[in-house]
Amino acid sequence: MAEKQLSPERQRFLLEMGTVAMEGMSGMSLDVDGIITGAYGKFIPLEEQAPLDRLFAAMRMAGLDPTEFQFQQYKIIAANPFHGGKVDLEFPAQMVIKGLHYQGLHQVDLVLKSPFVAATEIKSYSKVR
Repeated sequence: MAEKQLSPERQRFLLEMGTVAMEGMSGMSLDVDGIITGAYGKFIPLEEQAPLDRLFAAMRMAGLDPTEFQFQQYKIIAANPFHGGKVDLEFPAQMVIKGLHYQGLHQVDLVLKSPFVAATEIKSYSKVR
């Protein structure tokens, strides 16, 4: 992602979403391109994201408005520094879902496989004010 200059709006968005992804993880840092780095791996924001149409439909069926949420998908890699930084493992893509009353980290393939389960979880864990 470093090859392409990000707009200030995109940088702010990725920093906001990266902060959500890092919640509860110690020893991680977030750079200006939204890449989350730790001692043994990285969360890299994906520009080409999996389509979420089925999730949006399931959210509407659960009584949620998908336009009130933000979504960002990440490629997750692990690289042992003792192996010269070579990528050792690639994990399933993760997605931050953030709304006014909800924020969470979800595995993309599970959300796409069972969108209604994800929508129900989002609805259940949304903080009602």
